[in-house]
Amino acid sequence: MEQANITGGAHLARALKAEGITRVFGIPGTHNLEIFARLSAEGIDIVSPRHEQGAGYMADGAARLTGEVNVVVTTTGPAVLNALTALLQSFTDSVPVLLICPGMPLSHPGRGNGLLHEVRNQSGALAAVLTEVHRVTSPGEVSLAVGQTLSAMRAGRTRPAAIEIPLDLIEATGPGRSHPSVTRPLPTPDADRIDAAAEALAACRRPLIIAGAGAHGAGQEIEALAAALGAGIILSSNAKGVIDDDGEHSLGAIGFLELLPELTADADAVIAVGTELASSDFWPEPLPLPDTVVRIDIDEVQMLTNADVSHPILADARPATARLAAALDGRRAAEDTEAAAHWRRGWKDAAASAVERDGAPWAGLTEALNAFTASVAGPIVIAADSTMACYYGVQTGWTARRGDRFLYPAGAGTLGYGLPAGIGATIAAPEARVIAVEGDGGSMFTIAELAAAVQARVKLTLIIVDNGGYGEIRNEMADRGDAPSGVALTGPDFPALAQAMGAHGIHAEGPDELLTALNDADGRDGPTLIHITERSRASQDMLGG
Repeated sequence: MEQANITGGAHLARALKAEGITRVFGIPGTHNLEIFARLSAEGIDIVSPRHEQGAGYMADGAARLTGEVNVVVTTTGPAVLNALTALLQSFTDSVPVLLICPGMPLSHPGRGNGLLHEVRNQSGALAAVLTEVHRVTSPGEVSLAVGQTLSAMRAGRTRPAAIEIPLDLIEATGPGRSHPSVTRPLPTPDADRIDAAAEALAACRRPLIIAGAGAHGAGQEIEALAAALGAGIILSSNAKGVIDDDGEHSLGAIGFLELLPELTADADAVIAVGTELASSDFWPEPLPLPDTVVRIDIDEVQMLTNADVSHPILADARPATARLAAALDGRRAAEDTEAAAHWRRGWKDAAASAVERDGAPWAGLTEALNAFTASVAGPIVIAADSTMACYYGVQTGWTARRGDRFLYPAGAGTLGYGLPAGIGATIAAPEARVIAVEGDGGSMFTIAELAAAVQARVKLTLIIVDNGGYGEIRNEMADRGDAPSGVALTGPDFPALAQAMGAHGIHAEGPDELLTALNDADGRDGPTLIHITERSRASQDMLGG
């Protein structure tokens, strides 16, 4: 459909609205004022973070929870580079975040001339992280860029992308037309490949299912496959909530445990569903796998990565897993399933013991989170950070139910993710109970977003687990025989800091006080910060006591 001569910013706003985008996360700047004016005119909500990295994490949290594209709008130069870390996180975890930013003018000299926010090759900087970067060359091309970019983002494996609009085109007028995005259906499982995989699995006695974030929505089918085989199920960090953690077949999200290579080496068949099998999720390297590896994935390139796959099935997780379970009917002897169940139960007990041992310093956090989860209906979302409290106190310790979610920055391992991602999740799914968990060191990367949560009236609970600094890095230094340096931090009075920003702040000691604080926060409008002190090897050194 032809459009009148309108500005590049107007073309953008109209195209986003037509694609169902109802909100953007972003900060206005000198070079993007026309964009924000047109977004507001089209009724698109503006969520105002305090830093562009926070905007990226907010969009990431919202996108992980909904599976829908979420949009970040920045100005040029440093704002784009601020957001780029968050885009890297989204890229490594396959999250659909779209960055829209101004760029240098079409006529900008290649060697630069000192223009405000100048970056000589901003698109090149984005392309170093993203595979989909579209720099437009006319106002009318903006609508085309939106349609093409969203087509790429919504087809198959989701990834972040960027559209760069030269700043001289944002307010320039030009004709254009709408270009609605086009998506292709996900690949369907090939019957012969399903049959061959079922034949290979028929007589296995030590089957293991590894499910990743690509398995969300296929929990019931995965449990049916596990029941047909007698298999155990382990989850990647972002797969928590695919199945009930306390289910019969669940071994937990145990990718951080040292026993994991022993478990995978002991299996005689692995079925990997929607997982990269990456070392950022499954730490002990290398991850030994048996000769029989059935892999279900929608990405043909990922299919060949991190594993020698004997039976590749290029398909969406849900139908492929369901058909594989059905294909096992009549092929499986009862004694093989019973042997598998016996093997699974042994490893389930071993994993539970390892979780209890490794999670001991964070047992109070785990106890309170599990008690809170058991007491409320509806989904619980925990947005985590790169910190030991989240590895062992939450990922391995928290008993999530099917439909709950754990948002964890696995691939890039950034710090400061939890709070802004939790804000984005709350805005996207206000019916969910959202809890962010961060360490004291990592929290300072994005603590300013607590002010954004207050302004947006976000009902969010932030737990800061304090060990006096960068505890994990302190332990790595000590394990090398180095004298820890640069890791002990002088932290703020976190509850007072929260109150200064307009949030509620409280310190809690022990699981009972933490549970009470969680319940109180659940009944309060606006954000609450709960500060707790870790009792660990690192905290004994850096906090004393």
